[in-house]
Amino acid sequence: MVSPISSLANMEYMLYGGASGLSADTPSYLNGYMANSGWNNNTYYNPWMYNNYYNNPQNQSVFTPQSNTVTSSQRTTDQADKDLYTLGKYYVEGLNPSESLTSAVVVGGVMGSAMMHPRLIAHPWNSIATLKEVNSMFKGVRVDGSDMNKLWKENNAVMRDAYFRMHKAAARSKSKLGLFRKRYTKEEYAQLKKIMQDALDSKDINKIAEASAKLEQAYVSNGHISGWWKKIRGKEVPTVASGLANKEAIKKGAERLLSDGKMTFSKALKKGGGVKGGILFAALEVLMGLGKIQTAFAKDDETGWKQVGQTTLKAAGNAVGWAVGEAAGVWAATAMGAKIGTLFGPGVGTVVGGVLGFVGGSLGMWLAGKATKKLVGQDVADTITVQDMKKTPEGQAQLLALTVQQAQNDKNLSPEVYQALQNVALRMGA
Repeated sequence: MVSPISSLANMEYMLYGGASGLSADTPSYLNGYMANSGWNNNTYYNPWMYNNYYNNPQNQSVFTPQSNTVTSSQRTTDQADKDLYTLGKYYVEGLNPSESLTSAVVVGGVMGSAMMHPRLIAHPWNSIATLKEVNSMFKGVRVDGSDMNKLWKENNAVMRDAYFRMHKAAARSKSKLGLFRKRYTKEEYAQLKKIMQDALDSKDINKIAEASAKLEQAYVSNGHISGWWKKIRGKEVPTVASGLANKEAIKKGAERLLSDGKMTFSKALKKGGGVKGGILFAALEVLMGLGKIQTAFAKDDETGWKQVGQTTLKAAGNAVGWAVGEAAGVWAATAMGAKIGTLFGPGVGTVVGGVLGFVGGSLGMWLAGKATKKLVGQDVADTITVQDMKKTPEGQAQLLALTVQQAQNDKNLSPEVYQALQNVALRMGA
């Protein structure tokens, strides 16, 4: 409830001892400070009702002795139906709340990136403590005209990946439980650091790409849980040495990084995993819509297939929106990562470049969701659910409880919905 309404409600509470909150017979903000049209079950006792209804020539016949009782009952029934319709509409609209642009960026983008890199959540201190050491290896990125600055600008995709791989290696050299990946020994970390440092000192982008690919292969899953699971399945537990010995994978990794330097939209679509991510979000939409499909088919086949079409279209929208949005984000990351890195440092440039894909995917899916919602409208299953609840007293009580729960968290609750909640609660004796 908005602030002015809240203030009026407090005043009414002081005047009537709390009666105004539940009694429709008490003058209040919601009825214009006039008694309810059914006050004392006699319309004549209500001056407002008399002036605005009885004096209307179209309604003169209503107030004959023969029709007064019937008409009053009809008005009560009509009002009850209107109140239930208002609550049903409010409940259905609340089932699919509109996501804000900020929420799409923060929750979908930033949180999505964090979930894709669980080490940042599991070992935040390791990630922070290693920044100084890794930044020193990429010193010069912000110095305009330096060799490192030129490398960062001209080969940003490779350089960002090199920073990212080095940061992961440095963080893994710190203390950790090692459930999925064991901590690097001093010897292993020194070896990996030397590989990257030698490549950076050479100022050869081909060697830097190779070093980055080596660190990627060395980042093996050899922790207590993952290692135990591999042993059960009869597989060999990988080591840093075995990862560095995988020449073929290192070669392909370096070639892929070098090709990313000339980023195109089609490459971004493949690199970002947008297609796979889109399929995942489409599958989630279908999975969450199975209950609605079942509800729709319970009514009849025509309604069921309509719900199938609505769910399928929304799933397709999620898939296309995420794939295209993430690709656009990855595509933009090459240029933006270079500019931001030279302004604020390689760490910031790498983070921003990595997050952009997820932000783009979230925005793409957000926009697609807006479009598909307008196209398909409200799910037919939602309408069926509300209609079923309105048929019985038990269902009406359930609808009231659900809408009350929604209203408690609604800062923009309309007076119409608030009045309907009061009316239904009064009729039920709540």
